[in-house]
Amino acid sequence: MKISIKKLSLAIMAVLTFGVVDFAAGHHSFAMFDRAREEVTGGEVVRWAFNSPHVALYIRDAAGDIYAYEGAAPASLVTRSEPMNGFTFQPGDSVELVVCPLHDGRNGGALGIIIKDDVWYMPNDGGCGPNLESWQDWMPKGYKSKQAAIDAGEEVEM
Repeated sequence: MKISIKKLSLAIMAVLTFGVVDFAAGHHSFAMFDRAREEVTGGEVVRWAFNSPHVALYIRDAAGDIYAYEGAAPASLVTRSEPMNGFTFQPGDSVELVVCPLHDGRNGGALGIIIKDDVWYMPNDGGCGPNLESWQDWMPKGYKSKQAAIDAGEEVEM
């Protein structure tokens, strides 16, 4: 049986194409994040990893526990209204966060909002999409979760 180079090349390209599509579809799942829950947390920055495909922020809370939060791709963060780069958050910085936690209860989740020195950063992607204006109203009122704001009768914009 003789196979031409053209047919072999087409077969290889098809396999590679479907393999890449399958990888990309699996990578962009946000199923591990509880997007229905938005919670306030914070602490001390341990590490800000401004790496592709997603940034990661590692925080130490008051009890000394480390949490890992994932955000959007670096390329999208440099053009946001409050731009971010690899030096925006440094070890030792104190930050407050609005996050969507992991479903399984491990220490981490998806980044929604980062507040440092009264600057509100939006490193979010599809894993967590909080409403910035709502949180700017709710945080001074002391709400620690979206559910607490709803329970208190606050308006929730979708």
